[in-house]
Amino acid sequence: MNRNILIAVIIAAVVGIAAVALAMSGGGGDEPSESQKCSVRLDVGQGDGTYVRYADAQGTTVSDLLTSTLGDDITLRSNGNVASYKGVSNTGDHSWVVLRWMSLDGWKAVQGTQQLIEGSSYVLDFAERVEGKDIEYKAPEYSISSEVYFFVQIPSMSEIEKIAKSGTSRPDDKSEGKKMTASERFDVMMGWFEKAGLDTESMEDGFWIKGEGTTANEALADAVAKCLYPSSEVTVTEGGGIIEYKLDGEVVHACLSNDKMYGWFVGFFGWADTQLENGDWTYWSQFTYNPNAKTLDDTRQWTYNTLSLGQYDMSVYKYYALVLQTTSEKQADDGVEMVMPTPSEIPEGL
Repeated sequence: MNRNILIAVIIAAVVGIAAVALAMSGGGGDEPSESQKCSVRLDVGQGDGTYVRYADAQGTTVSDLLTSTLGDDITLRSNGNVASYKGVSNTGDHSWVVLRWMSLDGWKAVQGTQQLIEGSSYVLDFAERVEGKDIEYKAPEYSISSEVYFFVQIPSMSEIEKIAKSGTSRPDDKSEGKKMTASERFDVMMGWFEKAGLDTESMEDGFWIKGEGTTANEALADAVAKCLYPSSEVTVTEGGGIIEYKLDGEVVHACLSNDKMYGWFVGFFGWADTQLENGDWTYWSQFTYNPNAKTLDDTRQWTYNTLSLGQYDMSVYKYYALVLQTTSEKQADDGVEMVMPTPSEIPEGL
């Protein structure tokens, strides 16, 4: 979270909050509240390392997905789990298991009774049992990329510039590998915008970009590169607990890579969290659009993030907003209401 919860909160406390929230939400993924038919992707292992893909499989639960897609080829137990596929039954060291892809945790086994998640990716595989106290099975070696949308906005460029140039903000200890003052960060940010042909009005109005990746941070970097700097060369480096996404050798986005705080913004367009002398913070606040919303045209469905960006499951959360703003610690804890466009306003063709 690029400080969905401000850095002013003690890091240890933030880690605890994020861990608890993650455990409760399964990596930011909320299950649908009621039974409904979903469209998902299903890959079916053939037992020889190859897979047959059903790109638009339908169902309400995992077991319903299997029977509706595979018909008589699949045999289920009374609990909804798989007994055999194409006449091949489970053995002592291999079993037919269904796993769902989650952008933070990778492949995770699911039960036959579990309700499907719209747009998610599942795999049925004849998986080898992994030795250990708990019953676990070897997951597929490939990852799933998801396509998501980001709304980016700086509601008041004059306010951000005033903060940056005032000299009353505290320089961060380390931003993109070097110490920088707020004024220097502002100049870097403006350089990025000028290179993309974005003027002050464009930034204050905000704009949508779309990207693809295995995590939300990866998708964000991809969106920035494809939509704003299509001729730039993209590279990714990792070290010292930080992942850096670079365009032509310059860091455009950086985030933490450790498990507990994965995806926490270190910097975006050169701007890192900046604390003012009165205790307020200027930072990239983040929002997600309710995946269970009945419509894509309801501004009330935006929710202030309580997890770092990288901990949101992109198979569930498809729409994000990144807003550079200044808030007090209390405002950040309570959440900040913002007036933003809805996903229904995403330009055609994006």
